[in-house]
Amino acid sequence: MVQETIKKVVGYARISSDSQIGNTSIAEQVRKIEAYCISQGWELAKMFIDEGESGSTKERGGYRDMMQYIEQTENEISGIVVLKADRIHRRLKNLLELIEDELEPKGIAFISVSENFDTSTPQGMLFLQMIGSFAEFERKIINERTKSGRIATARENKYAGGGVPYGYQVVNGTILLDEQQAQTVKSIFQLYVEGNNPYKIACKLNRAGITTKTGKQWTVVQVQNILNNETYTGFNMYNGLKERNGIRQKDVFPRIISRQLWNKARQVS
Repeated sequence: MVQETIKKVVGYARISSDSQIGNTSIAEQVRKIEAYCISQGWELAKMFIDEGESGSTKERGGYRDMMQYIEQTENEISGIVVLKADRIHRRLKNLLELIEDELEPKGIAFISVSENFDTSTPQGMLFLQMIGSFAEFERKIINERTKSGRIATARENKYAGGGVPYGYQVVNGTILLDEQQAQTVKSIFQLYVEGNNPYKIACKLNRAGITTKTGKQWTVVQVQNILNNETYTGFNMYNGLKERNGIRQKDVFPRIISRQLWNKARQVS
């Protein structure tokens, strides 16, 4: 059971991105947490912060540091304070696991300032489960709307999001050529139809000091991925990771190679 008397706490603040609707700035979260601790007569030992991090994963620097800090019994932490419960975990399941499996056994309470509850009381645990269920329902509705929006955008023959292949860049929501990379794509196809296999092509690129999109050396698989990507002809398939809807698009991605060169490469294959 969580100890009844809270004396020394840590605070946690997170923001996903500067543009996310509904985000409260880090500074505002910290200010409200500090004010709440003062009003309760608690010592705020330390603030832990994650900026530009998703609440759907535990792989966050500030989160990891906080968990290590509260593990140390000499720090005598009796509570974690957040502005809202979803700042520490987006999913109710993950939040409950944190509280029940990691905090309660150590006698550490979880306190949400704006939702006005703490898990040192049975009422706090009940309220946590209630608001968590509503929050998860709301997120599923938002995800469904977002997915529908992506599909509608793709069907309008517009860029619907996601990563872009080597040779392209996204500028203000529009796909543009990366001229230098586009020239490399043309060279890969030309070398291939001239009789160079992917291994030889990768070696040529690496000797020339030409790197991949991530700045690494070329491999056979990466060259093959270029050669198998019809997007370079101006035709692409929007096939979202979640939707798997297979919408064929034209000229969303500017053409880099001709259909004739693409067909020649297919004949070599």
